[in-house]
Amino acid sequence: MTTRQAPSSIDVAVTLGSVRPLRLERPVTLASGPLGFGAEVADLVDLRTVGLFVTRGVSLAARRSGGVPRMVEVPGGLLHAVGRENPGIDAVMERHGGAWRDAPCAVALSLVAASPDEMTRLLRRAERRADALGISAYEIDLTAPADTLGGQRWERDNDAALGLIVAARDATNRPLIVKVSPQIVDIERLADQVGDAGADVMSVSGSTIGFLPDRTRRRAALAAGFGELSGPLLRPLALAAVAAASLGPRGGGSSIVGGGGIGSPADALDFFAAGAAAVSVGSAIWADPGLTGAIVEGARRAAASRGLTAISELSGSALATRSRRATLAR
Repeated sequence: MTTRQAPSSIDVAVTLGSVRPLRLERPVTLASGPLGFGAEVADLVDLRTVGLFVTRGVSLAARRSGGVPRMVEVPGGLLHAVGRENPGIDAVMERHGGAWRDAPCAVALSLVAASPDEMTRLLRRAERRADALGISAYEIDLTAPADTLGGQRWERDNDAALGLIVAARDATNRPLIVKVSPQIVDIERLADQVGDAGADVMSVSGSTIGFLPDRTRRRAALAAGFGELSGPLLRPLALAAVAAASLGPRGGGSSIVGGGGIGSPADALDFFAAGAAAVSVGSAIWADPGLTGAIVEGARRAAASRGLTAISELSGSALATRSRRATLAR
């Protein structure tokens, strides 16, 4: 017989990774992109309900967007091509660093680099002020384009992705989060290897690639041509990727953050059940700024109803044993 716990007694903190552990007071992260660098939306979301705020992607030099239109609505989501626009690492730290230092949650800087050398130089710049600005970790964006892959995403080639992670690890001792999309070629293999390359956490929170013609069918709907998809339509794909990483050879050797289409506490519970240790909330936060707090409370109640003592014990509940891999694949 299951003994119900009081929701208020449930431990909501999680620790991601083991070699360089990243402790989050709540198992909810804000995905890179939707909320900029933090200070711009300080009045929109109560960061006391968040465990980790991930900044918009930052590059060594300034990056501009691919022009307009750069966003179009599609059934179940958005197709967008912002091009990881940002003013460069030095300007970002100068303008927004104070907000990170004072934030009531951990802060991760999302890094965009086209080559391992660029990643090394980018991290060296960031590390000069990381302690003073309260940067807890770095996110390595493997959904960004790579020069060595002819502009394709880093995640399209495991060896190239691992090389970028190694370059990042050589430049910092802070926890590294590796961000991928559900379109990754072999997530089980990468999940098994990123720990040896120096990463601590895998975040399945990146957008997949999409394309849409405009109404005339004579050109693309977006100025950039191809774009990235966000929204509820991604959820089943993201859940499959999280489950596959969790059921890999090392059982998800790095801690897993799951995201993609989370718009309710129930959606978040699905990601915990698929093996995520924490969940990532993106564009849905604009429609419901209280979503992060609702997710934490929903997970508290779910854990309490099962007689558990911590939200972390919800992770993988739908993946009873690794022997279920064959069943899930059918």
